[in-house]
Amino acid sequence: MPLPCRNPLAIAAMLLLLAAFAAGCGGSDGGNDGTAGKSSAAAQDPKPTEEGVGWPFFGRVPQRTHYLSVPLRDLDPPLNQAWSINTHALIEFPPAIADGVAYLVNKFGNAQAVRLRDHKVLWSRIVRHRQHGAPLDVTGPAYHDGRIYLAGLDGGLVALDAKTGKPIWKRDLRAHLESSPLVVGKTLYIGTDSRQLLALDTDNGKERWHFDAPAAIKASPSYEHGRIYVADYQSAMFALNAKTGKPIWRTNTSRQAPFGRGGFYSSPAIAFNRVYAARDDGTVFAFDKRDGKVDWSFPTGGQVYGSPAVAKVPGTPPTVYIGSENGRFFALHARSGKQRWSYDVGGPVPGTATVIDNTVFTSSFKTRQAIGLDVHTHKRTFLFKTAGYNPVVSNGRKLFVVGYYKLVGLEPKNASKD
Repeated sequence: MPLPCRNPLAIAAMLLLLAAFAAGCGGSDGGNDGTAGKSSAAAQDPKPTEEGVGWPFFGRVPQRTHYLSVPLRDLDPPLNQAWSINTHALIEFPPAIADGVAYLVNKFGNAQAVRLRDHKVLWSRIVRHRQHGAPLDVTGPAYHDGRIYLAGLDGGLVALDAKTGKPIWKRDLRAHLESSPLVVGKTLYIGTDSRQLLALDTDNGKERWHFDAPAAIKASPSYEHGRIYVADYQSAMFALNAKTGKPIWRTNTSRQAPFGRGGFYSSPAIAFNRVYAARDDGTVFAFDKRDGKVDWSFPTGGQVYGSPAVAKVPGTPPTVYIGSENGRFFALHARSGKQRWSYDVGGPVPGTATVIDNTVFTSSFKTRQAIGLDVHTHKRTFLFKTAGYNPVVSNGRKLFVVGYYKLVGLEPKNASKD
């Protein structure tokens, strides 16, 4: 039994300490999920250094929320193109950004390292398949611990030295790869069309474990608190133990309301104790991340191939942002699934939105435009005449437009020229 404390100053100090401890132990969305009371889609990002913050892979964080909360007050529209780099082929995924360098890869495996402060190309390399010698048709690049990881549709997986672009190791996974790699610690996770999720050693590419799914895995895996979340192309979402690959839960969405059929090309986003993803038939789902129960579903009315972006921007409720092939862009309440607002983009939305500060960015190839919508007013505040699958990313200091062929750096209209 502790001794009683009779010193008033000591009592006040102890009360302050207890209050601080209680504040730090609060959970998000009514429970403690181990994130010190803040969801990955609600917590403030670190302040940018001189080189900015990172966007190291598709989705930016292991939960793949596609959200950066860093304020961009000096980048309010109107903005001008400061520079551009043309890769001369489709850029389906945004570059991996780390330590002030953007690692940009097009669909023919042409990889470039671009220093963002002066847009100098530090190195370029055509990534080729180890056996066939043909360039890789790649998915999203991933940066981790001084290496760039690239996966090709023909099964090639390569680790490059981020400083030089030289290959460190290559593997032929003997499978069609549409999933973008995710690296957590010393393990790389990637799905295959041969119905497997693979966990590989980042040092050499050797398999740690694999999980056999009922159908192809085209979506990219996501991670939070020791679990991997991934969906297959036959309506099922899975939670796996990240160390062993053993299933924790599985939910087949075709066997419960609202039923229907469709595969998940959409990669899951994890926030607010839920896992969010959309089937390609246009139905958006929210799963309880603990047991896989479907909390809600929402029909967009058109096919969906992009992934959800999830954010709690100050002044707005937790929100899921996603576009559909019917030209509608939706903001859904992340806890209830109710539509908050929608916007007519003017053409099919093929890819994934990003939320940066107070703006959500999306695009359509029909309009040949990337647009930004204010999440508070739902009005368009940004327009750039180029389209892309994942149209805008940021390092917390500058905005970068990912067009069909080009990476474009933006600056304020009144910025002084170098």
